[in-house]
Amino acid sequence: MKDGGTLSSTMPPSPKMALLARAVVVMFAEDGIEGSTTNDDILGDDGPTSIVVPKLQGAGDFRAWKRSFEIQLLAKRKLGFVDETVTRSATDAAEASQWDTCNNMVISWIHNNISENIKSSVLFINTAVDIWRQLEKRFSLTNGSRKYKLNRDLFNLKQNGIKVSDYFTGMSGLWEEIESMNVLPTLTSITPEVAKLLQSIENMKEESKLFQFLNGLDEVYSAQRSQLLMITHLPSVEAACATVQQEESQKEILSHGVLGDGDIMAMYGKGSTDKNLQCSVCKRKGHSKEGCWELTGYPKWNYKYKPGQKGAPSKWMGNRPGGARQTNNVQDQKGNETDEEIDYAFSGMVYSNKGKMKKSME
Repeated sequence: MKDGGTLSSTMPPSPKMALLARAVVVMFAEDGIEGSTTNDDILGDDGPTSIVVPKLQGAGDFRAWKRSFEIQLLAKRKLGFVDETVTRSATDAAEASQWDTCNNMVISWIHNNISENIKSSVLFINTAVDIWRQLEKRFSLTNGSRKYKLNRDLFNLKQNGIKVSDYFTGMSGLWEEIESMNVLPTLTSITPEVAKLLQSIENMKEESKLFQFLNGLDEVYSAQRSQLLMITHLPSVEAACATVQQEESQKEILSHGVLGDGDIMAMYGKGSTDKNLQCSVCKRKGHSKEGCWELTGYPKWNYKYKPGQKGAPSKWMGNRPGGARQTNNVQDQKGNETDEEIDYAFSGMVYSNKGKMKKSME
């Protein structure tokens, strides 16, 4: 090519040379060595600890480790050093030197993200691609074995008292790995009939996930399970999880956010509410023997109340602190309750609901 009557001496770099140049790590900035950079270059702060993933321990976590490590290599434009798409030049010394720099950096990343036991077995392998092959030979399970283990774990997964969110997260991880192993062929053209078929397959997969999730829930959520299954158009598994989590939150509020038996008795018992008192009958603190419901009878709002019990107060406020009068005519006092009495009544009703819930869960 001529430029102003003279031949241009600038030749475009080869694709291979350009790829290696973009992958060079600037490791000697502290020595004053500087170089030009582009948006594709690796920054100078990359070092042996630039990639951090959970350390590989063996065959059990190799698949997840490999996927995490490949993502990090892709982000740094270094995946070619383990899948052998970037090879060392046998003729160009400059290219070979750049390749060696990048190869050694990738090796250091691998060493820092595998256990010490595994590291000792690959320490003297000189190329990243050979280390990668060695790890795959040792720890990569066949698809059949891995699929069987994942499906068995999914079948056996139950909530067993853990939080709903933790249970759902564990199940989602199994679903995602199983789906990643079931790769369907790519369609070049999609007709309306094919689109309808694919949508039906997707709906079947979502229903299967929903049934698996509901099946593993604890029995305390059996009512929510029945309600969700009775819906004409079944919800997604995410929507079902949100519904169950709301119920879980309500149960936690009722079980931990109300007064205990001793506090309620002290609030409603006759006479003093001194916390230093201890009842000789029920052994709870905050009330005396004379104000113990075990002797005087439980109020009607309490879940332990039994009709016809001896000594039962005729009105829920009749034995509140301070010894207020009792009356058999509830209508006489309707609308005359003080704010304090209303607060007591609300706490008592919440406590009663707590007791009923306990019975239903037993």
